[in-house]
Amino acid sequence: MRLLITGANGMIGQALERFLSSRGHEVCCLVRRPRPKGPASSPPSQDYVWDPDKGHIDRAALENLDGIIHLAGANIAQGRWTAHRKQILRSSRVATTQLLVDVLRRQSKQPSFFIGASAVGIYGDRASEEIFEDQEADDDFLGRLGQDWEAASAPLAECGMRVVHLRLGMVLAGEGGALKSMLPAFRFGMGAILGHGDQYVSWISMTDLLGCVDHIMHKADLEGPFNLTAPNPVTFKTFAKTLGKVLKRPVLLRLPTFAVRLLFGEMGQSVLMSSCRALPGKLLASGFDFQQPDLESALKACIHHRSR
Repeated sequence: MRLLITGANGMIGQALERFLSSRGHEVCCLVRRPRPKGPASSPPSQDYVWDPDKGHIDRAALENLDGIIHLAGANIAQGRWTAHRKQILRSSRVATTQLLVDVLRRQSKQPSFFIGASAVGIYGDRASEEIFEDQEADDDFLGRLGQDWEAASAPLAECGMRVVHLRLGMVLAGEGGALKSMLPAFRFGMGAILGHGDQYVSWISMTDLLGCVDHIMHKADLEGPFNLTAPNPVTFKTFAKTLGKVLKRPVLLRLPTFAVRLLFGEMGQSVLMSSCRALPGKLLASGFDFQQPDLESALKACIHHRSR
């Protein structure tokens, strides 16, 4: 297939770019500035430039596409959520999607599918309740943001394009993401349980994330929202203890809830303390087979990859 990726400079985008190229697909990427070419660091795909803030997009990137994988979006867990930061989070998701949709609707030949990133944060804090894709979104900031993000691509479905929303959990990878930020403290035995530790963490390994995208790409009957989470979500206490076990380090510290709120504000409450036990109901029903459904084995694979 000829595929277009946005957000190709992010951790998931880079992994997906390499994965799809290795599978023989022709991959092109929408980037804000061309990436350097060199023998060691050359991206395996063709870059096209866009500037969503100015509404500019190189239309050559959209020619003769079979599918689009739209991953663009500022890091939700980076810094406190000031009013300005919230606007960046919204525009980098909703506005970029609207720009793509507006241009795609005017294309004479449209791709067969549009796979867009979303997040399990759309469900809000649900304690220990098991969450499937038919659950309603919450009415907090992340819930409204997720709804607007997904709704921005609705016009494509009305035009007959297959539209999929990837509601991502915490993605475990050796090269970046949440795990990379946690590892230094845990390696020195300074890893801590956040709050009471009973909040559920919905996670997925990068290996299974890539497999999920490949699975969804090739099944023409799959559409709508999909929880991209492993079938075994765990509490944060279990997550921290398991990471400590893999690293052979004790986990003795605890950061109280009030300290999380003091340090990180609304972001800390919504991202770090919120409990979401999201399950991949539609993926399992479609026949997807997880390679790393167990947290300990997934963490070991990440640590091994990182040490290499």
